[in-house]
Amino acid sequence: MTVGSTLLRTISPYFDLRIVEVTKSISTAFGLELGELVDVPELGLHLVVGSKWALPRVVSWAHATEMTDPRPHLRGSELVCTVGSALLTAANCARLVEAVHATGSAGICLGIGEVHTQIPRALITECHRLSVPLIEMAHGVPFLAINDVLADARVRAQSGSSQRNAELVSRLLAALRENAPVEDILSVSSAALGGSLTYALADPAAESLPMATLSAVVDDAPGSLSVRTAEGNLLAWQGQPPSPDADVLGQIGRVLEIARHERVDHDNQDRQRIGQLFALVSEGLADSAALMPELQRAGLVGKSLTISAWPAETASLLAAHLPGTLIADAPEATFVVTVGPEDVYGAARDLGLVCGHGSPVDVSQISRGIGEARATLRLARRHGKVAGPDSLTSLTGLLEQQPPMRLVPFIDQLVRPLLEHDARRGSQLLTTLRTFIEQQGSLQATAEAQYLHVNTVRHRLGRIGVITGRNPLEDNDRASLAIALWAYDRSRRYVP
Repeated sequence: MTVGSTLLRTISPYFDLRIVEVTKSISTAFGLELGELVDVPELGLHLVVGSKWALPRVVSWAHATEMTDPRPHLRGSELVCTVGSALLTAANCARLVEAVHATGSAGICLGIGEVHTQIPRALITECHRLSVPLIEMAHGVPFLAINDVLADARVRAQSGSSQRNAELVSRLLAALRENAPVEDILSVSSAALGGSLTYALADPAAESLPMATLSAVVDDAPGSLSVRTAEGNLLAWQGQPPSPDADVLGQIGRVLEIARHERVDHDNQDRQRIGQLFALVSEGLADSAALMPELQRAGLVGKSLTISAWPAETASLLAAHLPGTLIADAPEATFVVTVGPEDVYGAARDLGLVCGHGSPVDVSQISRGIGEARATLRLARRHGKVAGPDSLTSLTGLLEQQPPMRLVPFIDQLVRPLLEHDARRGSQLLTTLRTFIEQQGSLQATAEAQYLHVNTVRHRLGRIGVITGRNPLEDNDRASLAIALWAYDRSRRYVP
């Protein structure tokens, strides 16, 4: 089917009129104003920050999240809903408000009673500073109730006068409330309209249409009709004449988009939940058996598993590229469970991302696999390429697998005394030690690198031995000092 300017030139005045009517009816149903939502008694909403300037803001969707920076998952005009489990500090409150402001979202809705008995003062202050509307939601009202109201309003605004269309809309609303997938909604709609429906997502690289518009295009061929939604997606019908009303097709398109975004939100939350499980298992706070249901759903039980770690906030991208895999969206990294490393290298090449993966493991060894994946990701970031388990067979690889707290004694006992000595005396013992280790324990090479006499280097190393109780000229003690320096450098890298 061809859609373009030649088709628009050949359509009849009757169809041209229908296109204008569809554009007007759909544009008014893009969302509800914030003031209209606040006026719905069942929602129990109270406007805390915002007055006349906030009420006209259009809310197209309610997005539930506990992330402090949900920017990757926002498209603008959403009402960002949270119970505030992460809003325990002023910095986190500021981070959330800045994210909502930057994405053009409609505002923030805080559910009271689960975490907070009252809205944090820091959140109110930041919302005032950036003019972000802030709404309080009564305890016991689910965030999904907002989406129910929005869905009802949208579909009511688009409903036609035909009894068949009204019944179809009612069925689609019921399917939407039951979280029916896009495929089921297409099937129900096709059966009601006769013929077949296809729903094609817009090319992400293409220029998107202005918000709150929908255009209908009638194909040259009889028995064909398509509409392009505000998000640029194409819903096409084919069948025996007469064709359905274009406005009904537009309504179906909006319901499909709502269902698709529901699915995306559900998948995102599911991946975050699995990410929390991964964190608990890796820290020894949960048994690996806790992941068994997820592995069963992904068809991975009884197989040799490869766990890879990727940069944080890449879960959606990886899910689209690696369908059927188990993906865990953890705060510090995204973990992917595959059968074998081939898919890991393919995805890294296609997406241009660095990642790390561990050795093949079974279900009982998942904790080990997560630890290796986390360590290899840190090594991959250093070298700018995929890192595998072979990269862990070095001193650096071994240290990357250690919890930071395990290396704190090395810093406290071996590095900090040198730092304090250098601060008091204006000396450079730590710099000399670092150079000596980098030069593989060569006195001459260290002296040349620091423009010192060999005896000066020897004297400084002697002072280091007195202060730390470790002799840099002995292999074992030099290894201990090298570990201490490595741990100190890593602790500085992760200071916010």
